[in-house]
Formats: sequence, structure tokens, C-alpha cells
Amino acid sequence: MDEKSAQVFLPPRERCFERLRLARFGETVTCVHCESDDVVKRGTTGKDAQQYWCKECETYFNDLTNTIFGQHRFELEEMFYIVKERSEPSAQIARDLGRDYEAVLNFVHKVQNVSGEIDKFELYDVCEADEIYVTAGEKGIEDEDQSPRSRGLKKRDEDDSNQTNHRC
Repeated sequence: MDEKSAQVFLPPRERCFERLRLARFGETVTCVHCESDDVVKRGTTGKDAQQYWCKECETYFNDLTNTIFGQHRFELEEMFYIVKERSEPSAQIARDLGRDYEAVLNFVHKVQNVSGEIDKFELYDVCEADEIYVTAGEKGIEDEDQSPRSRGLKKRDEDDSNQTNHRC
């Protein structure tokens, strides 16, 4: 998929920030360090995140501080796309975004770690799994009643009847 086509599926950046602020702070922005609501806006960061100044603890923070979105080179809308589409194969998401597969996979793993444990879930549709091993047959399963088979070659002089290549 070319870059222009992939952008069609990305949510608008400002909408991503609005959703993040609402989910993180609710109606009132509070300091991520001291939880004070005595904060003022102080411009934006290089990623267009709103920056704030806390009057209580006198520190700066922004919309992305202490989140999984804070320390990545992905754009915020790309990270939202990855979170939304994480049920899709990581390779497909990487192709859609024109990004490195391993970088996308690492971010997906980070999202999964932050999401925590899920007690019960149902798998449906197409499921992606890495390094799955399926047992086919009984090879390698030990039988407790049977003694282990003998291994190795016998010496030629011990038993000539079992030898396949006889020299006369």
C-alpha cells in the first residue's frame, strides 16, 4: 500500500489527542506527577502534544508523558492505528504504514503488556501465532511399561546372523 492510501485509514491527529486527553484526564487536566489540578497550558511539543506547567510541583508534562505513546518515533495517529488494528497480523500493519515490521511488532507487544492479563477471551476469524508447535503422532512420547530400545551398532564378531553385508 502506498503512503497516500495508508493515510486514508489513519485517524486525524487532533482527534487522537482529544481521545487521549479525555481517557487520561477526563474533563479536568491534572498533573501526572502530583495529581494537582492547578495546571496551565504552555505550548506544544514537537509531536504536537499539549504541554502543561504544574504550579504545585513546578514541573512540565504533556499529553504523552508516562504513556506508551511518549517514547516512540511513530506518529500518534500511527500508534492509534496499530492499537486499533492489533488483531490484524503485524506484518500487514507494517506494510499498511510503510514501517519496519520489528518496530510495529515491538509496539504491539508493549501495548499487550500494558493491557494486562485477560482472564477469558474467545478466538474467532483468522488468528496469528508465532512459533506454534503441533504434535503429530506419538513420536517422542515415552511408554512407562516398555524398556528403552537398545541403540548403537553391534560388533561384527558378536552376531553374524544380523549382519546384512556378509563377506565370504
